[in-house]
Amino acid sequence: GYPSPLNYHFFPKSCCTSVNEVICHGIPDSRKLEDGDIVNIDVTVYYKGVHGDLNETYFVGNADEASRQLVQCTYECLEKAISIVKPGVRFREIGEVINRHATMSGFSVEIKQLV
Repeated sequence: GYPSPLNYHFFPKSCCTSVNEVICHGIPDSRKLEDGDIVNIDVTVYYKGVHGDLNETYFVGNADEASRQLVQCTYECLEKAISIVKPGVRFREIGEVINRHATMSGFSVEIKQLV
């Protein structure tokens, strides 16, 4: 397999690492991770004509309760969004489901960035 991100639109690395406020597709660097950081690792491989993608979110050391609630809420938003996906459902509707759950959980989403 070949790392899909490498050199895609000049992306300089083989995987993506997004730390804390970086939403996605962060570029790995030499920054030292600190206790309480939230890290998402995204690995995508091109193999036999297909791109396979997997990402996971991890806590570094001891995460505070607010961080744990944020990660739990994002997981729930993902599950709710997946549950309504079917032919004919508009992307905006998926964003609205995400926004509604995030808001009910005390968080916010900028929907304009999801449309």
